[in-house]
Amino acid sequence: MPRFRYQALTNIGSTVSSIEDANSKAELVSSLKIRGYWPTSIVEDIESDEKKSKLQFLIRRRVKPKDVEFFTYQIGTLINSHIPLARALDITLEQVTNITLRQVINQVKYDVEHGSTFANALAQHPKVFSDLYINMVKAGEAGGVLGVVLARLAEFAEGQRILKNEVVSALFYPAVLFAMSGLAIGVLMVAVVPKFTVMFEDMGTQLPPLTRGLISFADFVSSFWWMILTMIVVLSVAFKRFIQLEKGRLIFDRIKIRLPLIGQVFNSFAIIRFTQTMATLMENGITLLPALRVVKDTIGNQVYSNAVSSAEQEIERGSTLARELGRSKVFPPVVTHMILVGEESGSPQQMMTKLSEYYDLETKKNLERLTSLVGPLVILLMGVIIGLIAFAIIDPILKMSASIG
Repeated sequence: MPRFRYQALTNIGSTVSSIEDANSKAELVSSLKIRGYWPTSIVEDIESDEKKSKLQFLIRRRVKPKDVEFFTYQIGTLINSHIPLARALDITLEQVTNITLRQVINQVKYDVEHGSTFANALAQHPKVFSDLYINMVKAGEAGGVLGVVLARLAEFAEGQRILKNEVVSALFYPAVLFAMSGLAIGVLMVAVVPKFTVMFEDMGTQLPPLTRGLISFADFVSSFWWMILTMIVVLSVAFKRFIQLEKGRLIFDRIKIRLPLIGQVFNSFAIIRFTQTMATLMENGITLLPALRVVKDTIGNQVYSNAVSSAEQEIERGSTLARELGRSKVFPPVVTHMILVGEESGSPQQMMTKLSEYYDLETKKNLERLTSLVGPLVILLMGVIIGLIAFAIIDPILKMSASIG
């Protein structure tokens, strides 16, 4: 999209100047007049546009969830302050730094100024705004509570981000321990053990089986390290391709939720996403079936998504959500029982909220338990491995010293 430098007069006679993206000069003139500006000069900023194109070619700026969260919070705050949507988009645009998101907001603003609804304008950018986001905005526009809905969306996005960060933080320490221990073992295999191998060969004595196995393994690592690295890269690429397939993703997600210790965290995380999203959608007037169609794509686990998809099909035939989630054998009994209570009492949204709060606490407890257990287990495992390496090296030396003595 071309970029233009412009100068314009405001309604009170002051002069403003800025740089803005637009499809054409005519589009920019129309946009400025809608905002109460009268352009006196518009020049295409060719140099800036070329620099931007080169930068975008070199650096592909992905729109991160945090960027969308900031955008949502800003727009919601401005609309709740009774600022018109087009003007709110204009103000927010000035504060957004992500190049890609700036282009998206510019296009959304243009569509809104030319008669589109906010939801329809956002729907033109599915890589940035999810179905959940668009459906919520649509409900907010229909009910005349767009600012309130955007504020809730921002809170929801923040909660999801915080939860994800907590999971990553909990796994970071064990991962670092594992990586550092692996590096230490690699250095021993490549740099230390070969030096002792020469000494053992000079000794000419029969080595214990453990020492012979260690020397053989160290020789293999030293000679074929490039093959090992190549295999790691190939397997990583193959794994990434595999989980991109629907069947591969299903297998991987099924394994994840069945893992000891960490499996509980993955289960809780999926349930939180399901219950929080359902509660948010239903709270804003979206009925059960449309909510299920949206939520099945936001859970982040194919096993749970398939269970929700099957439940959706059966509900269309007259069944209930609690019954179908119970039949799936994926959701725990506490979830299906509380949803059943919500259905019977006519307050399913409140039960979804309570479930999300309950599993949020459970996830935090599981993460604390995981961190307290996995860290020492990794240290113990690596200590045993390094201890075996040290023993394999020291044992023949001690035996040789004893025979000389």
